[in-house]
Amino acid sequence: MFFCLPYAVEPCGMYTVGHLALFLLTVLLIGTGLYLCRQMSEERVRTVIRAVTALLWALEIWKIVFVLAVTGSRNPNDFVPLYYCSLVLYAGLFASFAKGALRRFGDVFLATGSLIGGACFLFFPSTSLPRYPFFHLISFQSFLLHGAMVFVGLLMLTRRVYRITLRDIWSCAILVGATGVISYVFNFAWNKAHPAQQIATNLMFVSNNFTGCPVDLYGFLGPIVYPIFMIAVQAFGPFLLVYWATLLCRLIQEKKSKKTI
Repeated sequence: MFFCLPYAVEPCGMYTVGHLALFLLTVLLIGTGLYLCRQMSEERVRTVIRAVTALLWALEIWKIVFVLAVTGSRNPNDFVPLYYCSLVLYAGLFASFAKGALRRFGDVFLATGSLIGGACFLFFPSTSLPRYPFFHLISFQSFLLHGAMVFVGLLMLTRRVYRITLRDIWSCAILVGATGVISYVFNFAWNKAHPAQQIATNLMFVSNNFTGCPVDLYGFLGPIVYPIFMIAVQAFGPFLLVYWATLLCRLIQEKKSKKTI
């Protein structure tokens, strides 16, 4: 069962007991990790980020090998790491080993995009649990990977390795926007070269509705506006959510401080 093909065994499904178990286990691991790192210096946090980045790459390679060797899929949707959550792989390298602007790109994405992207998946794992059973490599891999994304984001913010400022929105937007454009060009070229493939390639979900999309956004917005909309939402939305949440936390802390004076 652990290595079975998609749909070969009844899938775990979303919002089931299996989903809840994986969710709670992931939250427990995140909480434990943050507790163990609660007094770390910035340099030690950087070391943890390097270790987590290595783990994330190992998990991604694990998935790619499974897809190519076991499922036999040759659709880039299943194995090319060009999705929003895949950016944590590159951001982790930037934050771990780069300097200057590249390190800033990595820090900003890890503290914002990684946090929101990972959290969204934990609540809406539409790319794994609807296809695989609870006890499966992909189910565990996906929750470990996205849980690690949430952990890294919270670690950087709580240990103040990264302090969010509004001007950093452009660092996130450049990284995500460039990936979105590259993905759109790749999707167009691949789909044109492989017109007979059963499912169209849709990396970064910029060429058609994303998996599990509750409404037909592509049909509503059209083929020109939809890619622009999706790239813009991914480039700016997660950063702004974290920025506003951080501002709210600061306001609450300031009010508490005034009451104690």
